[in-house]
Amino acid sequence: MQPNNKFPKIEKLKSIKDIDGLFNGGKSIHETPIRAIYKKKAEKTKITLNVGVSVPKKLHKLAVNRNLLKRRMREAYRLNNHQLKQTLLTSETQLNVMFVYTSKQILSYIEIEDKIKVILNRLNSMFGKSAE
Repeated sequence: MQPNNKFPKIEKLKSIKDIDGLFNGGKSIHETPIRAIYKKKAEKTKITLNVGVSVPKKLHKLAVNRNLLKRRMREAYRLNNHQLKQTLLTSETQLNVMFVYTSKQILSYIEIEDKIKVILNRLNSMFGKSAE
């Protein structure tokens, strides 16, 4: 069966309250050059995973480069998120996650995808254990 590779608008992390909560009280996983900040949701919703991507203006002055990196991170997440979503569903956990690009270099899509996969696998193993 083909995994459902979608990243619909409803799964995007947009709430200012949730984003502030992430940066103030979230835990992080660092896999150079991407840092994932995550936190369990306070209120239960029907969406198990909300994700945002960010590239700081301090590191990449040109919007073209920031947008390129954000597109690459979103695409890597979109293609590799199905396992984590499944784990969160079975453990009845809901997460907010923000991917932040922390390097001055512009990496290729393949390198970014590898790092996102590592982060998603680490999150998967963390929340897979808590379900047992």
